[in-house]
Amino acid sequence: MPTVDFGTVRAFVDAGAVEVAFPRGYDELKTALKEMKARWMPQRFCWRVETRWARIPENEIVRRIEDILRKKAPPGWQAAVEKFGAFACSTRRFEVKVGWGGIRIMLPPGHPSHYALKQVDNGKQDKETWLLPAASCTSSVVRPVLERVVKEDRDLFISYVEHLEGRTIRGIVPISPPEGDAMDLIAGKFVYADHAFLKVADPHVKNGPVHAWPFKVLERRDLESGLEIRLSYLEPDLAYRAVRYRQGRPEEERKQNLDLVHATEKWTYKRA
Repeated sequence: MPTVDFGTVRAFVDAGAVEVAFPRGYDELKTALKEMKARWMPQRFCWRVETRWARIPENEIVRRIEDILRKKAPPGWQAAVEKFGAFACSTRRFEVKVGWGGIRIMLPPGHPSHYALKQVDNGKQDKETWLLPAASCTSSVVRPVLERVVKEDRDLFISYVEHLEGRTIRGIVPISPPEGDAMDLIAGKFVYADHAFLKVADPHVKNGPVHAWPFKVLERRDLESGLEIRLSYLEPDLAYRAVRYRQGRPEEERKQNLDLVHATEKWTYKRA
């Protein structure tokens, strides 16, 4: 189900319906959803708008939601959305999403910034996640928290990949050339792997909360049994930027990761 992410408001789009989740305090949005015949779904904690009752398509429902959030946003918020809307963290320990509704921040349990964010007016806490409406994001508390999250996220990611720079792995991925092209398994391109893949292809790699391990494709040879490829780990800072870029893209636009089904053949690795 594609997700349109407005930070504090998320629209989950499906064929014939849009489910909208947001905290209290968005009265204009709630009113507009009711006008579109939305129903509250208590078991899912969201409002559901069905196109057959709203008599408008899914994309129009999403557009109306965005229009309401734009009108509610404070002056200058558009610049923040344009500059930071595609920002994403590189590890699963943190999350930051800037959108028309405000900022969503996820922190580890017990993180000191949980206490700091309690000082933000109208901020809502849902377990380890904070939902800060756009009008409250000018608080002097918010910027230091974001700067700390960015630094700690980067430091954590680098700690898992810095020792891998210069290493290469080689093996056969049991897929056809067109499937390889679709995954960007082409010399010179970047690809990403899950740890399940690396557990077989390069057992040296320690598992961690990183979203993916990025590689550069050095070589590819098409065989009857699949694609023989050689992959190189990236320099740490480039790896960090690559994963952030990937995570900042909509899920439906991300290329498939190398996972366990791609590691069925023998793999070898070369130390730096």
